[in-house]
Amino acid sequence: MKLPVRKSAATAAVVASLLAGATAFTTGTASAADGPDIQGLSCGFDHRNPPPTVQAGSTGNTVKEAQCLLRFWTGLQLTEEEPEGVFGPDAASATEFFQGRRGLPPTGVVDARTWAELRHS
Repeated sequence: MKLPVRKSAATAAVVASLLAGATAFTTGTASAADGPDIQGLSCGFDHRNPPPTVQAGSTGNTVKEAQCLLRFWTGLQLTEEEPEGVFGPDAASATEFFQGRRGLPPTGVVDARTWAELRHS
């Protein structure tokens, strides 16, 4: 069955729009005009290995992942006092907020249950 040209053009436009959106989700290149910040979807982590607990004073790549996901889910804003890769009071506060919203005990510590929510929600 052959679709009329008008419907085919509309379908092509919708598909192109969806593909552009999917590309933004996978590459993390969406602009503010595209809606919410989607950087959290490209934080880069390995599902095969459970991450260690992250808490105040923790540093390193696991903290960067936690901060990236918290930025996505809560709007965490890092300051000069709390650079990327250093888990400080701002990240702990964002973690407590996130945990409270997800029905988890608001401890401010990114434990196994919190990782599961951050990664798979």
